[in-house]
Amino acid sequence: MAMPVVISGDNEVKARVTPSGQLVVAPLNYDLTKFNELAEPDTAYNFYMPKQGKQFVITGFFARADKQVSATVDATVIVYEATSVSSTTVDRILFQLAMVQGDIFPMGSLNIIVNKGVYVNGKTDDDDIHMNVMGYYIDDIGEVFE
Repeated sequence: MAMPVVISGDNEVKARVTPSGQLVVAPLNYDLTKFNELAEPDTAYNFYMPKQGKQFVITGFFARADKQVSATVDATVIVYEATSVSSTTVDRILFQLAMVQGDIFPMGSLNIIVNKGVYVNGKTDDDDIHMNVMGYYIDDIGEVFE
């Protein structure tokens, strides 16, 4: 005999089960995406601003090093937490990668929480890196991450 079970959130939205017994799983929110061309070395490019009572979750990124990037020396690309939209000071590295001319770096299925009240910025030591960062805002979970 099956026992009826209901899974619901505070807002009364209920989880569903398909006729074949699969639990329907959906993202918390739909992703936002922000593109920046990291065109100047050691310059801050802002992806996301802090929002009152919210934290940002990075779910993926896509980066491409164009023909101006060195073909032999790695360009370091850093996406980081910062205290202002134009700060090049890295308070916390969210992710870092190295790329040479023509590299393409797609990365999905991330779940990186950003501290509340900080900016998500990116920078490189070469030019030009074309980058999209994807994610969504959640309610402040009240924790501090180092």
